Amino acid sequence: MEGIIKKLEILGFTIYESKVFTVLMSGHNMTAAEIAEKANIPRTSVYDILKSFAEKGFCNEIQTSTKLRYEMIDPDIIEGKIEEDIRLNFNKKLDRLKTSFETLKDLYKANEPDENKVDVELIKGYNRFRVTKFIELLKNSQKEMLLMNKIEGHVSRDLDAEVLKFFKKGGKIRSIYETSTNFKFEKFDKWVSVTKEDLIELLEGFEKQGEKIRLSKKVPQNLAIFDGEIVFISLSDLTIPKNNRTDVIIRNKNFVSYMIELFELYWSKSNTVEEFKNMKSK
Repeated sequence: MEGIIKKLEILGFTIYESKVFTVLMSGHNMTAAEIAEKANIPRTSVYDILKSFAEKGFCNEIQTSTKLRYEMIDPDIIEGKIEEDIRLNFNKKLDRLKTSFETLKDLYKANEPDENKVDVELIKGYNRFRVTKFIELLKNSQKEMLLMNKIEGHVSRDLDAEVLKFFKKGGKIRSIYETSTNFKFEKFDKWVSVTKEDLIELLEGFEKQGEKIRLSKKVPQNLAIFDGEIVFISLSDLTIPKNNRTDVIIRNKNFVSYMIELFELYWSKSNTVEEFKNMKSK
């Protein structure tokens, strides 16, 4: 019995509610006095609990000629009511969380002194917030992201949800990808090595989403430029494991302008996906 009471407490019942619930579940129609005696709790506490249970639809309140009697309803129905209540409370809490943090995010470093602000930020070694930081920069961008990318490791065909949101709000993405096939992607629920045909298929899928793409035999560095204001560089060195590499975020107008010039130079010398496809057929 003690184990059942503890399980009910985990669901949000008080210890008295748990005891009344257990007595009702195991008995037949009873008076408040009988329930209080079997649950071993004060009768005054039982009345409020029984009233609450009746309002929630956990038990029937039966009026007799002398006393009110109480009888539990079908356990499957109660389970459904509790499940629905948990879902509603969870969704309410989730809505409150999102609403609260929309306001709190505006306060983040809002009063940071100028002397504390830096134009270079380093993310060194293994850091699970690397991707989060990149997504944060994309979410805060409004106009355009320029991307130079050596694809490595494992790549999914699906564009990140945040990229799709960026497109929906009118953002533009221009990307230069290296023609290397030194990565794997998901195919028929398996990670497989990529052929040049697979690379073309993958990039054509990106283009359908709205991305403008060029291909270069060699990309000097993985980088992204957000709204012509911020450069995110993921330093690439195949002699260093990915988890030991460094990412650099630079907020310097002169440097950003220089990186944009470099991007445009590579863009002008790179091939479209269609041109790359035709080069393959020769």
